[in-house]
Amino acid sequence: MRKKYKVTLLGIAILILLLSGVEAHYQMYKSEEKDLSAFIKVAEGLSINYLNGTDIHVTKRESEVSFSVTNQLDETLYYNIDILNPSSSLEGVTYRLTSDNPSVSEAIGNLEQNAIASRISIDPGITHRYTLEILNPNSNDFSFELEILPEEVENSFANTILNDNDIKESTMTSFNASATENEGLIRQSTELGNMYYFRGNITNNYVSFANNLWRIVKINEDNSVKLILNDTLENLVAMNTTELAGNNDFLTSTAYQSLSDWYATYLTDFDESISSTYYCFDNSVTTSSTGEIIYLSNTRLFTDYLPSNVCGGLNVSSKIGLLTADEAVMAGASAAENTNYYLYIDGLQVSWWTMTPNKRENNIMSYMALSTNGSLVRDIDETSSIFLRPVITLSRKTRVTGTGTLEDPYQLSEN
Repeated sequence: MRKKYKVTLLGIAILILLLSGVEAHYQMYKSEEKDLSAFIKVAEGLSINYLNGTDIHVTKRESEVSFSVTNQLDETLYYNIDILNPSSSLEGVTYRLTSDNPSVSEAIGNLEQNAIASRISIDPGITHRYTLEILNPNSNDFSFELEILPEEVENSFANTILNDNDIKESTMTSFNASATENEGLIRQSTELGNMYYFRGNITNNYVSFANNLWRIVKINEDNSVKLILNDTLENLVAMNTTELAGNNDFLTSTAYQSLSDWYATYLTDFDESISSTYYCFDNSVTTSSTGEIIYLSNTRLFTDYLPSNVCGGLNVSSKIGLLTADEAVMAGASAAENTNYYLYIDGLQVSWWTMTPNKRENNIMSYMALSTNGSLVRDIDETSSIFLRPVITLSRKTRVTGTGTLEDPYQLSEN
């Protein structure tokens, strides 16, 4: 009897342990389910899955964050990827963003610029999956908030430009010839949407911004507006010093350092109006029969005469950059002299850089540049000292007054 009683007690104890285990697993499941749901947010038709949460803690020299964005509606939506509320300075911290989204398949930049990517389009029912790799060369740990939000802007600078111009569907002259007349604002369809660029002797693309006069180069697919300074900077600068010769990274170039210094001095107070956007460093190459490494831009612009708005190389994320040689050709440049288009600077004594490589030979790179007579030239040794002409991109949220003429340039509106 006593033995039977002991067996009964043992059975009850085992049952209690089993039920406790089931309850523990259930509570763990509920906890995990709750945590998982906290990582998924729905905003205006977008479902955002923050696989690592929204509060990101970087405790190692390298960190990796994954997330996805799904369009749940039956219309195309747009969203931004931003960094908010860093716990400490992000100076020197860089990132590499990769995705199955063709428009942002790979991009690198500085994390301190906060805006990782802007106004990315996503079609109905599509999911974009991302991996954000963070490289922290600093000894301190830090944290930040990752935010993905939809965005749509009305009455923007881009819309004002479109309303002020008759949109052309093709160029008046081919790209193997200089554009010396006012060819206007031209639409070009790309995989990412419509891009609009000015070509020729334009008289209504002036912008007064940050105490400087700029010219509108184009409206990007995301409705941000790319500007180029109407003059060069004062000092002559090498693309790379002799010590950096052969450098294939624009963000560590001598020229980029000079641009960053100028930005810090003259544009920091206007930072909120300037977008961190992608500048094309087209380092796609082929090898000649003699072993020369020739960049595809060489053939594209000087043989095929087919400038492209699609970057065949590396998209560099920055708040300041240089014009690409492709953009210069679309604006009206060619290998011939052209003193009658909006990029020409009268009286200039030295050429100015584009950020498009031309060739690499004996570990020395050459770049394309705009000559004093307005022509596009190649084979400018990277250690040569010529002028810089900064390029920035105004946020698609920007609103303006004015008509874009020299007498009445566009100016940012507070409303």
